[in-house]
Amino acid sequence: MLYEKLNPVMKEMVDLYVQRLRPLSWKRRIDVLGEAIPAFAADELTADQAKTAARGFITAVLERLEVTEVDDPFEASLCLVSLSLDHQEAAAGFLGAHPEYTDAIQDLFGLGKTVN
Repeated sequence: MLYEKLNPVMKEMVDLYVQRLRPLSWKRRIDVLGEAIPAFAADELTADQAKTAARGFITAVLERLEVTEVDDPFEASLCLVSLSLDHQEAAAGFLGAHPEYTDAIQDLFGLGKTVN
């Protein structure tokens, strides 16, 4: 688990966010996590490093929320961002069973539709 590898300060940050997120819907959880993401754009990190750090934070949060199965499109979108293959596979399984959410998730990430 990624959470176990975090330093004490990051563990505390993840735990505080998890407490805040538990009572919220997955849609609201995305909004709250979106507030935290800019903090990872520190001056000493490259854009790629900041992106990886933010994804690691989301991964640790999902681990602490004990996400193993996905049953919500907003949850799936967070799991797709996670660095955990288990989270990504759970999201893929949900989207395979519910392809009607694929476009909405692409829009959420600004991916748009691909043109063949």
